[in-house]
Amino acid sequence: MFSYYQRQCPAGSVPYTIRAGDTLNVIASTYGTTVQEIINANPGINPYYLRVGQQICIPLIVQMYPSCPTTNYYVVMPGDTIDSIAAYFNVSPQQLLYSNYGIDPNDLYVDQVLCIPVAPSPVIVRVNVAERILTVYRNGSVYRTYNIAVENPASPIPRGTFTVLNKQVDAGVEFGARWIGLSEAGFGIHGTNTPEFIDVVATGNSIVMSNQSVSELFNLVPVGTTVTVS
Repeated sequence: MFSYYQRQCPAGSVPYTIRAGDTLNVIASTYGTTVQEIINANPGINPYYLRVGQQICIPLIVQMYPSCPTTNYYVVMPGDTIDSIAAYFNVSPQQLLYSNYGIDPNDLYVDQVLCIPVAPSPVIVRVNVAERILTVYRNGSVYRTYNIAVENPASPIPRGTFTVLNKQVDAGVEFGARWIGLSEAGFGIHGTNTPEFIDVVATGNSIVMSNQSVSELFNLVPVGTTVTVS
């Protein structure tokens, strides 16, 4: 099993783990990019000596994203299938295929971006700012917990009950790997490209997580999820 998320890639790119038989030509073709763009995104990489388990960053292009007016995106992870993704989000596999016209349901690849049909969220989220903990609940039980960054007293994080309104895979360098927009203007949950500073540097008025954590959370919380911040 390879270690997904170990590599912290800059905004505009996603991590990829080299598998047996991979070449940069094959990877570039899969992601609709070029070998040179991959080399540019990975200074020092030897294109003639790729190691199984090695992680590299793949630059994204706009054409990778399916049409998704609701921005209810999901990024495919190792082991995912159409059936497993549909089951998590309480939709049918056929509905999922209709929302992603032209994909091969038998050939999903890691980091492929899908559009999820909007349905009642399977989870709720609670954020404890003082304890710096974000908790995801499913069926009334704790499903995942994540650390969040320090709050800046001069620019406090809003409190209250919010709803996930939009999701962006690549929102810009300042937002790290993912952006989860909430129902207050300019307020959301996002990543950081400098996770080593998350415990010592106060954040702005959004909820900041490591890229690894926010990338996982992004896939768990569809548009419409309730987020309570206290």
